[in-house]
Amino acid sequence: MAIRRNSRRYRSILGLTAMLLFLGPAPLAWAAEITGRGPVVIDSATLEMTGQRIRLFGLRATVASQTCTIGALVWACGQEARWATINRVGNHWVVCEERARDGDGAILAVCHLGGVGGPELNAWLVEEGWALATRGDGAAYVAQEERARAAGRGLWRGQ
Repeated sequence: MAIRRNSRRYRSILGLTAMLLFLGPAPLAWAAEITGRGPVVIDSATLEMTGQRIRLFGLRATVASQTCTIGALVWACGQEARWATINRVGNHWVVCEERARDGDGAILAVCHLGGVGGPELNAWLVEEGWALATRGDGAAYVAQEERARAAGRGLWRGQ
């Protein structure tokens, strides 16, 4: 069956084709990527950006109120881990790539400073001892945690 140029069907197909060419596959990619500048740091593994709460994939953080000990000294290690995260993120553009959702629907993501290909925030936090690697899906960060522990960095300065 031939479609004539002035038919309604021809114009609908042409309009749909033009719309698909204009939009392309980008909307699907945008859904899995969250970008913002200078996100709010809730704790060393949770950011808030563009109205969304993002938990860093593959690691566990201390809560801001957590304390640790070094001998007889008690120190606010949770707050120090949060401050280290704030200082590292600064006013950078941060791009977070969604990897999964947890049981509560929270976004679990790998975040990069300055865009994808820039320094990875997740790996840095574990390498510096400000977060712990999870042993499930985040097993990629176990080596960074072991190096931080051996060097006594971050949370590994005490108990």
